[in-house]
Amino acid sequence: MAVQRQLSDMLTDLRAEVGHSTNIVHGINDRDTLLYYINRTQVRLYQEYDWPQLIVHRDTDLAPGQQFYTYPTDLAFDDINHVWLFAPEPLNEVTYGIGPAEMAFATQSWPTRRWMHDPDQNMFEVWPVPDSSAATMAPFLRMWGTKTVLKMVDDSDLSTLPDNLIVLYAAAEILARDGAKDAGLKLTQANEAMRRHRVRQHTHKSNPFVIGGSGGDSSTWGRAPTLGLDYVPPGYGSGPTGH
Repeated sequence: MAVQRQLSDMLTDLRAEVGHSTNIVHGINDRDTLLYYINRTQVRLYQEYDWPQLIVHRDTDLAPGQQFYTYPTDLAFDDINHVWLFAPEPLNEVTYGIGPAEMAFATQSWPTRRWMHDPDQNMFEVWPVPDSSAATMAPFLRMWGTKTVLKMVDDSDLSTLPDNLIVLYAAAEILARDGAKDAGLKLTQANEAMRRHRVRQHTHKSNPFVIGGSGGDSSTWGRAPTLGLDYVPPGYGSGPTGH
């Protein structure tokens, strides 16, 4: 079964798939090119398919008087779907957008109800900013989303997506670029590996799962279960486009 693997192993596999020498010394000159294809292929697969197994939540502590916060290292703005306020129990879903209507009121209050991305700082801000009354509550924001793809640079870096899919699709593209006769065969192998992966991905995931534990009531969260976040129905994402 495909798993996360180190970049060094993926480079060796890719060299073998495209017919290059797997000797590290011989492969020094092609490292940058292969690295480019590996990273680009991983991003493309991430964008073109759904990855329910990568749905994660990350917590950020809120502090009285603090307006701006850094994003979790593996959950970027574009990949966040829901934000909840905990103190320490869930209080409310924090909606997106801070505009003149919000800023016309007090900027420090409790509880925090809205958040917004700041592209200049690549941080997010909250409104209202927690005041001193929040200090004893140990509040935090819990962000749900799809784990962000991290670029691989060092040999010890791990892939985010299954390594065999990345290697096979990258190999198919390189072989097609070089006009190799087996480019079509490699693409067929990649597509079959993807098909098998997505069959396994949805096996035993047909029963809705409600965050909060077995038998929990989603109404306590103020929303209905969300497709891809709380449950994956049979056949979801198994079409030819992966959506």
